Amino acid sequence: MKSLLIFLLCFLKCCTAVRLPIVLVPGIAGSQIEARHTKKLPYPEYCPSMKEWREVWLNLEEVVPIFANCLAMDMSFDYDPETQSYREPDGVETRVSNFGSTKSIEYLSASTDILIKEISKYFHDIVSYFVKEAGYVRDESIVAAPYDWRLSPWSMDHYFENLTSLIERVSARYNAPAILISHSMGGPTLQSFLNASSAAWKDKYISAWFPVEGVWAGAPKVTKAVISGDNFGTPAPSSDLYTMERTLESPLFLMPLASLWPKDHNVIVSVDNPKKQYDTSMFVELLEDLNVTNAKERVVPLLARRDSLRAPGVKVFCIYGTNKSTPWGYEYKKLDGSGPSRTILGDGDGTVPLPSLEHCQTWSSQQPQPVELKSFTGVEHVQAIMDPDIFEYIHSHITGLEEEYESKHHLGNGGQ
Repeated sequence: MKSLLIFLLCFLKCCTAVRLPIVLVPGIAGSQIEARHTKKLPYPEYCPSMKEWREVWLNLEEVVPIFANCLAMDMSFDYDPETQSYREPDGVETRVSNFGSTKSIEYLSASTDILIKEISKYFHDIVSYFVKEAGYVRDESIVAAPYDWRLSPWSMDHYFENLTSLIERVSARYNAPAILISHSMGGPTLQSFLNASSAAWKDKYISAWFPVEGVWAGAPKVTKAVISGDNFGTPAPSSDLYTMERTLESPLFLMPLASLWPKDHNVIVSVDNPKKQYDTSMFVELLEDLNVTNAKERVVPLLARRDSLRAPGVKVFCIYGTNKSTPWGYEYKKLDGSGPSRTILGDGDGTVPLPSLEHCQTWSSQQPQPVELKSFTGVEHVQAIMDPDIFEYIHSHITGLEEEYESKHHLGNGGQ
C-alpha cells in the first residue's frame, strides 16, 4: 500500500506540477578518470600497459600498495611556465567519464562488483533518494557534471561551457530553472562558475544552490597532501602519492586563504628540523622548501583569483557538519615526505574547519538573494552527501521552491 501511495504521489507530481531539475557537482577525488598511453613509457614492468582507455580513478587494483606508483605516474601533471598551464606527461592522455550522467559520480569506481561498488559509493544514496521519494529520473531530471578534480576550475578545458549547456538543456526539458547541489570542492568550483555567469542567465536558469560541505576559505588538510600525501581513504600508501599530489593544481586551489582565515590560527604547518613555521601567507615558501618547481608562478595568481571570488548571485542553502575533530594544522619533525608528528585539531566536519564552512554567511551582505545556513551536528565531510537528514532538508526546500515557482508563473501543469 505504501509503495502504491508513493507511486501515485510521484505520478501526480510528474504530471501536474513543476519539476525543478537537479544538477549535481562532486568534490575533489569525486569524478571517475580514465587514461591511456599513446607510446611505451618508462614505467616499472608491473604497471599495466594501457593502449586503450582504462579507468585509473578509482581503480581499486591501482590503489593497492604495489601499484600505487603506477597510478601516481598516470595522474600527474607537468606545469608549463610559458603558457602558465598544466598538461599531461608526454605519452599519457586522461579524460573524465560520462559527463551528464549520474553514474559518473554515484560510485567512484565504474566496477560492477558489488563489494567494490559499496566501498566506492559517493552520490548514489542522494540520487536514489530523489528517484524513489520525489520521482526524479536518472540522467533526465537529475544529472551530474563531473570534472577533472586535479585542476582548478579555470584550468578545466571547456568545463564552464559544458556545464552551461547541461543546465540549459535540463532547464528547457522541464521548462523550469535548475537546482544545483554540490559537495566539497564542488562548492568553490560552482562559485567560480556562477561568478563568471551573467545575472540575467542566473535569474533564468538557476532556482537555488545547495552547497554541501563547501571549502570556502580553504582547508589545511591539503597542505598535508603536498607535504606527505593524502590517499583519500584508499589502501594506497600516502608516501607513494605526495610526489604526484605536488604536481596537481587543486590542492593549491584549496589552500587556506590568508584574507579569510582566522588570524589567531594562521600557522598551518610547523617543522622541528630546521625550526620553522608556515602561516597562510607562506605557501609559496613551503612549496619551495619542498623543492616544488615554479611554486610562485603556480600559487600567487591562483590564490589571487580565488581571493577575488564573491557571492554567487543566486539563492543559497549552505549545508555543513560540525562537532567533528578536524585538522587545523600540522607539526612535522622534518619535510622529508614522512607523515606529521602531530595534528592540531579543532571544530569542523572532520576535513574542513568550521570558519571555512561558515564563510558563505558573508554572502548575505553581498547579494539580494537569500542565504540560509544549516548545520548538522556530528555529520562528517564525505558522509554528509549520504545523510538522510540532509536529503530531507534539501527535498523540503525544493518542494517549497517548486510551489513558489508554480504560483509565481501561474502554471497548471508545469510544462512536463
